[in-house]
Amino acid sequence: MLRYSQAREIGYHSMADEVLELADDGRNDWIEQQGEGDQKLYRLNGEHVQRSRLRFDARRWLLSKALPKIYGDKIALAGDEANPVQVVHQIERVIVRPSNSDG
Repeated sequence: MLRYSQAREIGYHSMADEVLELADDGRNDWIEQQGEGDQKLYRLNGEHVQRSRLRFDARRWLLSKALPKIYGDKIALAGDEANPVQVVHQIERVIVRPSNSDG
């Protein structure tokens, strides 16, 4: 079982490398079109950009769940020596008297 876990972790690290490649790859982000005369125009290939974003987000999400200590969101609750984190619980009793409606 230990070897399987190690192999899975190596696979996830490889997937992290793919995430970086997806983010850096812009090969098909622009489509060349013929303009007037010999002019070349370029327009954004939105479908390709969105597909790349989906692939990136799906892998990033999977990595955050599979190896949260490495690829998960870091949430730190800490203070320092001068201002440590404090949890305060307070219960307050308030006596409310009914108002006199004869008024």
